[in-house]
Amino acid sequence: MKRILFSIALLSSVYLSAQTVIVEEKYEKNNEPTGFRYLPNSKKFVVFKGEKLYLGAVTPSTIFYMTKSGYSFDENGSKSILFENKKLANCTFSVSENSFKALGGDKLSSTGMREYYLNNVYNSSISFDDIKKTNSCYFGLVNVSNQFMPNVGLSFDDVFFENLFYSSFSDFYDLGLTNQKGKNNINFEKDEIYLEVFDLKSKQKNRVKLETPKLDLLKGNSLIESTKKGVTFSCKLKANDTFDMVTKSISKERNENIIYKTTYDIQGKKIKDVTMKLNLKDNFFILSSCGAGYVDNFAWDVQAVNNYYEDSKNGDIYVYGIYNSEKSRIHKGFDAVGFYIFKFDKDGNKIWESINPIKDENFEGLCCGLNFNLNLFEYNGKLLFTNSADVFMEFSNYAVVEKSSGNVLKMNNVIYNRTTSYLRRRAFVNNSYDKVDIKNKAFSPVSFVAMDLSPAMNNYLKTIPSKGNAVYFETIFSDQGIWLIETDNEEYYKVLLFKD
Repeated sequence: MKRILFSIALLSSVYLSAQTVIVEEKYEKNNEPTGFRYLPNSKKFVVFKGEKLYLGAVTPSTIFYMTKSGYSFDENGSKSILFENKKLANCTFSVSENSFKALGGDKLSSTGMREYYLNNVYNSSISFDDIKKTNSCYFGLVNVSNQFMPNVGLSFDDVFFENLFYSSFSDFYDLGLTNQKGKNNINFEKDEIYLEVFDLKSKQKNRVKLETPKLDLLKGNSLIESTKKGVTFSCKLKANDTFDMVTKSISKERNENIIYKTTYDIQGKKIKDVTMKLNLKDNFFILSSCGAGYVDNFAWDVQAVNNYYEDSKNGDIYVYGIYNSEKSRIHKGFDAVGFYIFKFDKDGNKIWESINPIKDENFEGLCCGLNFNLNLFEYNGKLLFTNSADVFMEFSNYAVVEKSSGNVLKMNNVIYNRTTSYLRRRAFVNNSYDKVDIKNKAFSPVSFVAMDLSPAMNNYLKTIPSKGNAVYFETIFSDQGIWLIETDNEEYYKVLLFKD
């Protein structure tokens, strides 16, 4: 009996040592958590606090939260003050994570003042009228776990309710793209493209013409023609004074995909062209909701065939997507059978390819790209591929992949349910997925993957009572481990880090 008790105590100590409580606080009136963000370069977790604004009709200028303070925490729970006693909304970090901007001023409004904190110190306020023609939408958005997505097909509700942040600025500039008429609706094939540069310190605007990639790389008899959008592109800030423009092409055979990544400086000059060629041989590319483009049953964007994760330490690029084994029209129905990851160096030279079937009847039975939500995370020195589907039977497939070789170290799938009983639009954590054996708790799809990967996290969740207020969870994968955000959205919130 003593041996059994000792074993239980030893096992409990192992689980406890694998987790760190980063912050745990009770809700305060007019000072509750309103948002969070993980910063992968700084390796810090940010919590914003403030109050809800109970407003009437929703309009394009409505703000739902007033942010009064922001705090960052490192992996040991050490706390730093970003700002206090402010009135801000939609705080967004720069590409370096050393600066942030927010809506501010006496009247919080999406058409009001932008306040810039360069190196986290207040620098200036800039009116919406001064910066609105910059048109930052082509630089896309990032979500709370710092995943990039283009601003395509996103409504006002998507941006403000789902905690998405515009990603168009650095420590020195806010950028945008327009056509020769200064308009934001750019036709890549017919228009000239101009880089709009707003200098944050001098408050001066500059406009320079870009040398765009050649269309003969993207169009031709051997390439697929888009049914709706023509040639499309997206942009990503790379550093304080450089950005990438990304275009793609797919062969009519649908087994070859080429990604063209052009790096520009702040004067609009080309610095480098990188070409990445992918070949699935006897398999075929299909579209998905991978965060790189827009896809549904009626319109498609070749950007949505895949996405990539770029390692900030050495420039290695990992391209990921899903595929099927039978050729069909790319913008129509299909049956997915597996996923792929291609690794390239910073010059576009292929290092390895990893093409893997997914043996799961739920996965193989789906036939619409909109149902597949793909992610690629860096996790504990490895890659973590996740594929989640929101259909009649919700599930996530995942694979842990070795960065040096592309070998799959572990694969599994988890099944869960969606229920509207948990749905809360205005809350610190908004999730509505659960499992039969986990009572009164709501998760995101990737949280179920985290539970399957982390025994310590799974064991911790079992200690939380199933009675009382519903408890909501979100997880963020990082090289430090798994960050778990826990809250009942009424009385308390908690952030933990699991390192097993």
